[in-house]
Amino acid sequence: MYFHESEAIARNHSTLQRVVEEIDGHLATIFNPAPLRPGDFASVVGCSTNQVVSIFDLLVQDEVLQTDGMVECDRCHNLMSASAYDEAIADEDSFECTSCHRPFSRRVRRTTVYRMTTETLQRPRPAVATAEIEDALIELVRSPLVFRRINQIWVLRFAGKAALMHDARGLYYIARLLAEPDRDVWASHLLAAAVGIDPRITAGSAEPLLDSTTMAAYHKQYAELQEDLEEARAMNDLGRIESIQVKLDFFATEISRATGLFGKKRQRSTIENVRKSVSMAVTRAIDSIRAEHEALGKHLDGFINSGTVFKYAPDRECEWLT
Repeated sequence: MYFHESEAIARNHSTLQRVVEEIDGHLATIFNPAPLRPGDFASVVGCSTNQVVSIFDLLVQDEVLQTDGMVECDRCHNLMSASAYDEAIADEDSFECTSCHRPFSRRVRRTTVYRMTTETLQRPRPAVATAEIEDALIELVRSPLVFRRINQIWVLRFAGKAALMHDARGLYYIARLLAEPDRDVWASHLLAAAVGIDPRITAGSAEPLLDSTTMAAYHKQYAELQEDLEEARAMNDLGRIESIQVKLDFFATEISRATGLFGKKRQRSTIENVRKSVSMAVTRAIDSIRAEHEALGKHLDGFINSGTVFKYAPDRECEWLT
């Protein structure tokens, strides 16, 4: 990684390793005092906003980043200083967007962004391998079958036609399936890879493969997440509640599938929740693709089998660049 603080976070928070690695790489590419929005990073990395906030807050503790209160224009989403807005309101002055010049109301949208600290920017600029990016773009042009994300955009190519798609979790699921055609992949494994629960789980057979060490770790993390959920509910933190529940669903599915710990009724309920979540995301993504690239949408709809276990089973050999 480019920042040693990121390496420490990854060591101490193994479930966030994949997300930390990707965020570290993007920060190295940016390396300027521009505002960093957690939501933007979540879209790029393919994780929850809460995960990005957690990592950013750890980097704040390490003085790599700092927080900055901002107000956001409802029309053009331009960000401006919240302290300047508060000062204008206190003086009973008007406050306009510096971009579209729309007057701000007293019920303004506030947000917190992050910036690199002055000390961070005084470090030697990270040596990001731009040659690798150029090689990747050349590879995209040469490949007839492409389903790859570059920053916030997915580049798709099929049947001689290309299309660009805005990032969505369903596209991430589809990319994982295209990478390993004719292989059964549990819905819970797709979800795990997408939210960064366990970067080692990207695909796998339909059979439970939890060894005793992994099972013990899953039990421990499940118990910790239950405590986190109670705390989030007490604070009425809806975003955190949703993020924790997604992780709980994954661990509950894996544990119950391997041991039947929660009983048949609980097992069916947990697995069904995950199946519905992943299936709906894949369906929405295919519908969006069909609107931009009808042939590819039809191909994916015809050859991706969804359910508790997913599989991409094309009628011919397809080597996708993902």
